[in-house]
Amino acid sequence: MVSTRIIKAVTAALGLTVGLTACGSVSDSQITAPSRLQLEAAPSQVVVQDLALLDVFDQLGIPVAGVPAARFPQHLSKYADDAYVKTGTLFEPDAAVLTELKPDLIVLGRRAVKTQEAMSYIAPTIDLSFDQQNLIQSTNEIVSDLATLYDRSQVAQPLLAQLNDSVQQLQALTAEAGPSVVLLTTQGKLIAQGPESRYAVLFKDYGIQPTPELAFPEGKGVTLSAEQLAEINPQWIYVIDRDAGVQREGAVPAQELLKEAALQHVPAIVEQRVVYLDPTNWYLLDGAGLSTLQANIDQITQALSTAQ
Repeated sequence: MVSTRIIKAVTAALGLTVGLTACGSVSDSQITAPSRLQLEAAPSQVVVQDLALLDVFDQLGIPVAGVPAARFPQHLSKYADDAYVKTGTLFEPDAAVLTELKPDLIVLGRRAVKTQEAMSYIAPTIDLSFDQQNLIQSTNEIVSDLATLYDRSQVAQPLLAQLNDSVQQLQALTAEAGPSVVLLTTQGKLIAQGPESRYAVLFKDYGIQPTPELAFPEGKGVTLSAEQLAEINPQWIYVIDRDAGVQREGAVPAQELLKEAALQHVPAIVEQRVVYLDPTNWYLLDGAGLSTLQANIDQITQALSTAQ
């Protein structure tokens, strides 16, 4: 039995650790704390209840049987097909559907993690939520472990090598870019995001420099007026349009919000140093995944390179 390293601790309250091993079968279907759920062979009937994790499974070519009923981004659009059982929402897996499907494994992400204990009575259930505070490292670990279990290392290694090289290239650019503001826009509001937010990867891994004028109590976002944003005068502005990500009807696009009169003399706006990040990738997928992560890095790298 060849063991890989531990993938991730699942709910701290359960005190449960998940280990993947390379041969055998699923040994425990009922989860009790503290215990170890040994996945001794690659489960063949897998439900992935998270879009970013689904992106990883898709990139590695690992088949899945069930997915959440969600608005899939273009690169995952095939999963909208009826060939894939719809197993509830991103937040609430459907226990009845899962019971009928009888999966070998249920994989949860951030939005559905609170259902882990209940789902574990239906099938072995693991929480593979990405660590948003250490996203690149977390992605490397999750991808490598799944690749080992499913004999996809030859697929994973070049993808991870490209990802890690791209991060280094981006860090070299952000080191020279100066202080920046990351904005989440929604319902007409400009909400600045900080290094401890769910978008921490922008600061901690990609190297974007936060503006010193802003403090983020308990890591929470700070709502800014157009005048306050103008006074801060960041070198770069990165925008995540939540309303576009969820396709909110009648919402004012982020581009329109930045046309406020008070902002028209801000150099970052005048000189087009505003990056409108892909709203689906960043809001629905939390900026995570594998191909998603690469696309996000490429977009920012291109924007910064073009400005030089």
